[in-house]
Amino acid sequence: MLNDILGLTIITNQGMPEGESLRLIEKLECAELAQQHFIKGLISLSDYLDILDLCEVNVDDYLVTVEQNLAAVGAI
Repeated sequence: MLNDILGLTIITNQGMPEGESLRLIEKLECAELAQQHFIKGLISLSDYLDILDLCEVNVDDYLVTVEQNLAAVGAI
């Protein structure tokens, strides 16, 4: 369930260069690895958000989405 609440996605455009697509996939893989470490308690929330920032995730938008997901499942 935490995977769904903390879910990450990438958005691509038709005609996006292959190199750019591969770069986005690598960033998503890095962010998902950090997510799994956070869920397991191996890294702090602060470290997790720092890693997302390094992966060029808009952390402010991400946290709003997480809050909406938590509300949707009745956790808040």
